[in-house]
Amino acid sequence: MKGVVCLALALLLLTACGDRPRAGLSPVAGTKGGTGVNSMEKIRKRGEIVFGVKFDTPPFGSIGQGGTEPEGFEIDLVTEVAERLRVRPKFVEVNPKNRVANLDSGKIDVITATMIATRARDKAIDFSEPYFEDDQRLMVRGDSKITSVDQLDGKTVALVQGSTEESVLREKAPGAKILSFQSWPTALQSLLRGDADAVSTTVGILTGLKSAADKAGEQVKIVSPGIAQGPLAMGFRQSDAALRDEVNGALMAMAEDGTYNRIYAKW
Repeated sequence: MKGVVCLALALLLLTACGDRPRAGLSPVAGTKGGTGVNSMEKIRKRGEIVFGVKFDTPPFGSIGQGGTEPEGFEIDLVTEVAERLRVRPKFVEVNPKNRVANLDSGKIDVITATMIATRARDKAIDFSEPYFEDDQRLMVRGDSKITSVDQLDGKTVALVQGSTEESVLREKAPGAKILSFQSWPTALQSLLRGDADAVSTTVGILTGLKSAADKAGEQVKIVSPGIAQGPLAMGFRQSDAALRDEVNGALMAMAEDGTYNRIYAKW
């Protein structure tokens, strides 16, 4: 992801794009209070925190061929958070359509599933400080002439249902046809089959999809910088302030002691 992804751990705001993230302190922004929810007390009693994660979105969270457990950037990140909270991590698979419902129902304690923190979503759930800043782009086949979102009129773009990318594309490319899928790997397959002319999501996800395509001998490329930018953050039930603050504290410590940079460099 060199040179194409601008990472930001908001507790230590990463202010530069390039080979290595560069850090500078920023204040904690999560200020919504309330006393209606206290998941932290229940988590400590059972000794386990349940994270809703992706099982099909490398390099953030996926199960590799022959594997049984998810791995990736977000998996390592929340495993470290759990260790610092002195509880065990448990992983439950979620997708853009069901992650908030699973949070509201109590099936999971925290969403950590490539979720972009938006103002609209902030009305329904609380967010941690952002841990990743990314740029929405397009991925096209290697022989495609598409280089910009402005060239999507009459073209078909593959997306995942429930993702913010769809609303962005409908605004930026109203003449494009949208194909919605359950997962990013199936969206990639539609591009490789020729059913779609492009896939659009964040660079981090596109990089994982491109790696999968490269391994399969398929030629694809990432184009059209600057469609939209957005921070990834963990999601909590409204007013679950104790848990949110504990997680933010763990992220702060990880940024200060270099653990975040180590996990980033790995993935």
